[in-house]
Amino acid sequence: MLTLYFDCFSGISGDMILGALFDLGLHFSRWAAEMEKLRLPDASFEPPEKTSRAGLTATRFNPESAVRDSGHKHERRLDDILKIIAESGIDEDTKDRASAAFRRLALCEARIHGKKVQDVHFHELSGLDTIIDIVGAFVGIKMLGVEAFAASAVNVGSGTVNTAHGVLPVPAPATAALLEGAPVYSRFEGELTTPTGALLLTELTSNFGDIPLMALRASGFGAGGSDKEHPNVLRVLLGESAAPVGAGVAGKTDILYTVSTNVDDTEPRALGYLLERALELGAMDAWFEPVFMKKNRPGVVINILCNSELMDRAADLVIRETSTLGVRISPTPRICLDRRMEIVDTVFGPIRVKLALRDGRALRANPEYEDCARAARASGLPLQQVIDTARRIAEDRFVKPDNA
Repeated sequence: MLTLYFDCFSGISGDMILGALFDLGLHFSRWAAEMEKLRLPDASFEPPEKTSRAGLTATRFNPESAVRDSGHKHERRLDDILKIIAESGIDEDTKDRASAAFRRLALCEARIHGKKVQDVHFHELSGLDTIIDIVGAFVGIKMLGVEAFAASAVNVGSGTVNTAHGVLPVPAPATAALLEGAPVYSRFEGELTTPTGALLLTELTSNFGDIPLMALRASGFGAGGSDKEHPNVLRVLLGESAAPVGAGVAGKTDILYTVSTNVDDTEPRALGYLLERALELGAMDAWFEPVFMKKNRPGVVINILCNSELMDRAADLVIRETSTLGVRISPTPRICLDRRMEIVDTVFGPIRVKLALRDGRALRANPEYEDCARAARASGLPLQQVIDTARRIAEDRFVKPDNA
């Protein structure tokens, strides 16, 4: 499995990611041709250049150089950016990943500034150069055929940074919020990790640590915008790993999102209603975890697991139906088996059975509860007996031994 490792010893930003991908061998002309499908106004794409950072050769891609000055300053909202992506000619998978990233960014900004998602202005994150960074990274990664990701702890830098909201401490609030759950540290002066870099990194992986075991194929360096006393670069390592990073079994990998919050003053019946509504919306799962909160108050952690399309609706549901003042959004990489539904004939009647598949081979069978409960009521037999009977029939029919 082709695996990309981000070595963030000098932080990470969108332009550093693109520079590193070009340094690895991403073909600029093919990439630019795909990016032209965005039909961005006032944009043209200039090739990356080789440069030096503290004596280390790296590739510098400057997205600002791709934007022609038309005299118009845009402060785009989420809907404006999603429209640009949706109306583009790029492939659907890249559209979905880029749109999910911007939705998460908007939720983060809304939480920080106490606004509704639809009212968030991205300010410095609203320019075409940021759209190029985010969409371009997903386009480049797909072109390189990368299947799995991992990263080191993230150096965020130190000091202060000038933003549209004034002078703020490093890491900037958006960067800190986007890196929640990731290991970070502070070394060297300045803003080394930007919100765009933090967003892309945590969209791609939640696997942080040492370099994973892999057969190394190539390495690359993406240059930051300025030369410093230390090498201001992002190093990436590309290699072949035997299995998905962090996985113990073969299976499909994708990214889900966990929408969560802690509450200790919400009506219990409203909490039960919230879980019902979350599942009705199409959430893959929803659950509570009991916790003790401030002032030793018993409370619950609300968790809703969903895909990117449902992410903002799930967050809105939690905000509307509980007393919370905000929600957390965490990318959740998933490794899952294929599933297939079959029907088996039993003495209790037909019962649906869900098969878990790996590489097209059935590993196990799980009878559907509703069918088994209905059969148990009709026959007067224990539910477990009905489940065991249906499972045995399904395994005899569909599940074969490993040595068969």
